[in-house]
Amino acid sequence: MKRIILIFILILTISFTVYSLTGKEVMERVDNRETGSSRHALMGMDLVDSEGNVRARTLEVWSIKYNKGEDLDKIVMEFQKPDSIENTRFLQVENKRRDDDKWIYLPALGRVRRIASNQGDQSFVGSDFTYDDMDSRDVEEDEHKLLKDDKYNGYECWVVESIPKKIQNSQYSKRISWITKKHLVPVKVEMYDKKKNELLKVLKVKKEIKKIDGIWTPVYTVMENVQSNHSTRLYVKGNEKRLFLEYNKKISPKRFTQRFLKTGR
Repeated sequence: MKRIILIFILILTISFTVYSLTGKEVMERVDNRETGSSRHALMGMDLVDSEGNVRARTLEVWSIKYNKGEDLDKIVMEFQKPDSIENTRFLQVENKRRDDDKWIYLPALGRVRRIASNQGDQSFVGSDFTYDDMDSRDVEEDEHKLLKDDKYNGYECWVVESIPKKIQNSQYSKRISWITKKHLVPVKVEMYDKKKNELLKVLKVKKEIKKIDGIWTPVYTVMENVQSNHSTRLYVKGNEKRLFLEYNKKISPKRFTQRFLKTGR
C-alpha cells in the first residue's frame, strides 16, 4: 500500500512538472492565438473625464495580415464622427524585432505625419491609449512570470507579470495581465509607471467575450488612467443580434497606404 501511494504521488508530481506552464509560455499562447487574416469593424470611442462627461466618437477599423510567416498585420483607422475629428486617419504597420511604423493624417494640417519612436508615450488622438499602447510587443522583449491562477469576471485566468528587459524601450515599469484560459484573451491588464512603479492605467474587458466568425473577440474594453481619473471606452458598434465586425473578408491593400491616409481613397 505504501508503495502504491508513493507511486501515485510520483505520478502527480511528474504530471504537474510536465503540464505546468511558465509565464512566457502563457504569453506565447496569447501571441499565437487565431486572429484571422483580416478584420473590419465599426467602433465607438468614448472619452470620459474625471467628472463623468463623455465625448463620443465613431471610427472604422480595417486590418490585414500582410506577412503570415511572421504573423504581422497592417492596421488603418478612420474617424467619422464628430466633425472635429472627421477624416483623421491612422496607419500602423507591425514589424518584427523593431518598433512598428506609424503615421497619422490630421485634416487641419493637410499632411501625413510619421509618429517617431520617441513619441510612443503620447496620447493617441486625446484618448487614454498612447501610441505605444497601440503597438505590438514581442514576447521576447519582456521577462514573464506566472504569478498565480485567479478568477476575473467569471473567467478562469492565468496572472502573468511582464517586466521589460530594456526599461528604456517601454513606457511602463511592468504589466500584470489576467489571461483567460479558455480564450487566451487578456481581460485585465495593470500598467505601472516608471517614476515610482505605481499603478498608472488599467485595461479591462467589460462585456462577454464573443465568438465571431470562429474567433474569440473582446467587444467592449475600457482603459482607465487611475492617476488622472480619466478613461476611454472602446467598443464594437451594433446590438445583441448583430455587431458591425467581420473577419477574413477581402480588403484592398491600397487602403493600407499613406495615400489612403491623405485622400481616403
